Amino acid sequence: MKANTNTLERAGEAGELDLAALQQLIGFNIRMVDHAMYQSFFARFPDRSFTPAMFSTLAAIRQNPGVRHGALADALRIQRPNMTALLNELESMGYVSRRPSAVDRRSVALHLTERGERATAKMLASMQAFDRDMSAGLTAQERKTLLGLLGKVVAAASGS
Repeated sequence: MKANTNTLERAGEAGELDLAALQQLIGFNIRMVDHAMYQSFFARFPDRSFTPAMFSTLAAIRQNPGVRHGALADALRIQRPNMTALLNELESMGYVSRRPSAVDRRSVALHLTERGERATAKMLASMQAFDRDMSAGLTAQERKTLLGLLGKVVAAASGS
């Protein structure tokens, strides 16, 4: 038993852990991809003036001008207080404006400013290149299949 323990300790020290059981789990693999994507994102965009959450928020507002804060938070799975802080930051940076809703004057509609539109367009091009680089090992069909399968996992996890 002692030799086996030493062998396991050496394997752990060398980074050669057996993760076969974990690698059979979708959630574990998604977490590993997520971690790799974040690491690569911040290596590629080291100034950290934008975060993935900022980019997603701006891109969603760009596609849905006039969206309400709560709908945006729900769609991006960001807690509402965190979305408020994020929108406050984006507004202070001059990227987002809050306006009274044309449909319901009691609610606020979110829009990109001209500066926000330019920044989002530039960031979208960079993110598309980043996404292509991160999935470079896949064929176009494999990428399409992966996106479809991930969409199904997200829908099932969301109860949709």
